[in-house]
Amino acid sequence: MPLSEHSLVLLNQIASIDCKGTLDSEQDEMIKDTFKKILSSGNIYKIDEIEKWLETISTNPVVTERILNVAHYQKAKHDAKNPLKMAHDDDSCGCGGDC
Repeated sequence: MPLSEHSLVLLNQIASIDCKGTLDSEQDEMIKDTFKKILSSGNIYKIDEIEKWLETISTNPVVTERILNVAHYQKAKHDAKNPLKMAHDDDSCGCGGDC
């Protein structure tokens, strides 16, 4: 599933972040808030989708690394708070996938 239009709008707001060496606290909060907003609005993402999006924009490697770190962290935190996922019944194949 590709990134939703809403997610892309939010991500494009952080695409313009530029830094010289390290991010300041305001820039870091902007990245964190972006991923919180994406997940709290009911949209989900896969990390590889974020990586693909990052390939389409030109960002500083420091910014890219921080965006990926926050994306991983916020997704893991969101998944931990939302344990209700598709449960497999006894008829599933047992592979752990979405069969």
